[in-house]
Amino acid sequence: MADQRQDIRIEKTEDEIEIDLGRLIWGMWKLLLRFWWAVVLLAAIGAAGFTLYQRLGKTPLYQSSATFTVATGDEDSGSYSFYYDQTTADQLSKTFPYVLESSYFRSMLLDQLGTDELNGTISAETITDSNVVTMRAESPDSQDAADILSAALEIYPETARFVLGEIQFNMLDEMEVPTAPFNQMSVKRSLAFGGAGGAFAALCILGVMALFRRTARDPEEMKRVTSLKCLAMLPHLQVKARKNQGQQRISVLDERTPHGYRESMRSLRLRIGRLAGREGCKVILVTSTAAGEGKSTVAVNLARMLAADGKKVLLADGDLRKPSDADLLGIRGKYDLKDAAEKGKETRAVIRRIKDSGLHFLGSTRKYEKPAAILTDEGLRVFFEEVRQRFSYVILDSPPCEMFQDAGLLAEFADLILYVIRYDTVPQNRIREGLSSLSGRRASFAGYVFNNCPETGGVYGYGRYGYGYGKYGYGKYGYGKYQQKQEEGEAI
Repeated sequence: MADQRQDIRIEKTEDEIEIDLGRLIWGMWKLLLRFWWAVVLLAAIGAAGFTLYQRLGKTPLYQSSATFTVATGDEDSGSYSFYYDQTTADQLSKTFPYVLESSYFRSMLLDQLGTDELNGTISAETITDSNVVTMRAESPDSQDAADILSAALEIYPETARFVLGEIQFNMLDEMEVPTAPFNQMSVKRSLAFGGAGGAFAALCILGVMALFRRTARDPEEMKRVTSLKCLAMLPHLQVKARKNQGQQRISVLDERTPHGYRESMRSLRLRIGRLAGREGCKVILVTSTAAGEGKSTVAVNLARMLAADGKKVLLADGDLRKPSDADLLGIRGKYDLKDAAEKGKETRAVIRRIKDSGLHFLGSTRKYEKPAAILTDEGLRVFFEEVRQRFSYVILDSPPCEMFQDAGLLAEFADLILYVIRYDTVPQNRIREGLSSLSGRRASFAGYVFNNCPETGGVYGYGRYGYGYGKYGYGKYGYGKYQQKQEEGEAI
């Protein structure tokens, strides 16, 4: 029997990263929905940090400027002419700044200001091929900037007389005393600029995370991880949980569940049935890499589908650390694997039959911190040998295999392993490690299921239907209490 089962090959090598822009954007969007608070936090930090830097990290400088034309000769010789011939314009552009930098001009400026040290700097620039000049004075003090510029404008013609000859300034833009530093933004602009920078940095980080995340998103990508076959791709469903409902209950027996989801589960049931029938397998372990991938929902609905075919099916909740199957079924579980392992407990006493569905159930809501002793009890092995004879199928819902050894221990009681992978959630290297932890056990791998796949525009149009319990008024008609009474059943 074992040689007929599907062999598993777990790839160890890493492929080169291939960038798919559409998937990269989708990955960034998913990360943004998950870590939006980090984007807001970095934007706030950026806004606060940049504003503090503007106010405390930079010395405020004030700038006073004046724009004017320079005319040579007497007062009426083109004093308002903006353009000279090319030779004169070139001479002016080279000479005017040179005069400002001379020691003679500087000494004259200090004498004019009546000080020994200049509290600022002065500069000038000319417009190419013209006699238009802009002179600027910068200083940590606004009044000093205005005084320096005023003194420079007053003494420059006399200082430059020996170089440029007689010159006149004709103001186009009068100087003013500056009221705000030119090298600092306003508080509003600082906050906006810093916030935008922080948000951009956060988006860049999300982009890098999306690029290197390497999650599983389709069977082609899974070929890099394992040779296992994809048995089904279950679509994403929009489920609105009722008040006080701990789990989102999705039932393939409910006609309001989207047709695409039910058809995918039927396909899974047929493939599992053919594989189990061909190999004489009865106990099917359902597990995943990490919590939250939907393996319990898959296990419950696979059991429901098999029972709906008239098979005698037992659903056993093997997750003793965090049991959830009873809640998904809407019943109160009484007995679990611990009770089944006790030699004094008969099989009929611990298994409950759910009315109207034909499904049998073993599980409770009790939690165990250290279930290893229970899962290695010889009485549990005897129990599974008995139920293997009495039931057509035993669906064993296992804990995720990443954190604890529970799944590996339960695999010793199973014949087949069905691995559930949530679309674009767990990195490929973690899936690879999870599969490796189960290889070499008594049970062989049947394949894997892709859960929570997005709408692909196929024939079923998964995304168009949605699935909201609140929309159909379960609370209004008291479905929860009614289901509990009908499904809880009695011991078999």
